[in-house]
Amino acid sequence: MKSYIETYKDKVSRRGSNSYERNFYLNQREFDNYFRNALTKEECLVDGRLEEVVFQDHSQSNNKDLSDDKYIVCHNHVKIHVGSYIDWRDSMWMVFTEEYKTIQTHQQLKIKHANEVIKWIYNGEICNDGKGYNAYVQSQTLYTMGVKVDTHLATVDSKMAFYMQNNSATLSLKMDTRIFIGDRVYKIKFMDSVSRKGLVFYLMDEDTISIYDNVELSIADYYRTFDDKKEEVPVIPTAKINGVTNPKIGSTQEYKIDTEGIKVKNWITNSIEVEPSCMVLSKDDYSIKLQFKNDFRYVGAMTNLVAELDDGSFITLQITAIKKY
Repeated sequence: MKSYIETYKDKVSRRGSNSYERNFYLNQREFDNYFRNALTKEECLVDGRLEEVVFQDHSQSNNKDLSDDKYIVCHNHVKIHVGSYIDWRDSMWMVFTEEYKTIQTHQQLKIKHANEVIKWIYNGEICNDGKGYNAYVQSQTLYTMGVKVDTHLATVDSKMAFYMQNNSATLSLKMDTRIFIGDRVYKIKFMDSVSRKGLVFYLMDEDTISIYDNVELSIADYYRTFDDKKEEVPVIPTAKINGVTNPKIGSTQEYKIDTEGIKVKNWITNSIEVEPSCMVLSKDDYSIKLQFKNDFRYVGAMTNLVAELDDGSFITLQITAIKKY
């Protein structure tokens, strides 16, 4: 049986030996009572572990990111940090911000909905045992239409950015690595693993889909590692069209395919202008002769010359008219 002194010391230790400890324990008991009775307290998986967490809705009036951000509140013993994945209500969330509490009675963190799964080849296999990693993706195409037109060709020019958890697999991604986001392919142009500890930020430019990409699995350069379906991948034509790519207005030019034994089934001229800048004078199985109009309004006009070969493949040549002098 405890003595009076021992009982008194236990009572003091529970309430605090000084005013600071007494106020701290009072705040701790207030949080414990709130957590115990919170209506939004639910079980979820935090990095694969079952935990109890309180979810709080974010103020929509101050949500400039246009995402369903939320706050979570949990006990100090829960192992959670920036970059942690939270599986809640059949969807995945990522911890973005951890509040450093001045009075450490609990943990409070901000989470965002992980709206995309990123997959790539890591150590000869699909990353994360074939499941890929969840990511928070945002478009960065702010002031363009996602298409860039230079003097030779119209190309894709959209930009995307995303965050993923900082780990050995995500850090293995290097500059110019190609990955799928949705049904499009992007190339990594910038990485930052310092600004937000626990997460890696990637900024990307859009790229074109190649024959080595597995569109069904959304894995870029898949067939460079796995050749189980390479026989189904179309073969890149070895032929090409030879001719002047910057003809002067008013000139006549002849264009030929450079491979013997391959015939052209059909010659096609596509122009983005309202009226084409050239007309066909003659054509056969191996060449075509074009007459470019002698009109300064067609300076800079682009024409795609397409040759449909007898094996069913296509080859193209971009032609841009220039001024005479």
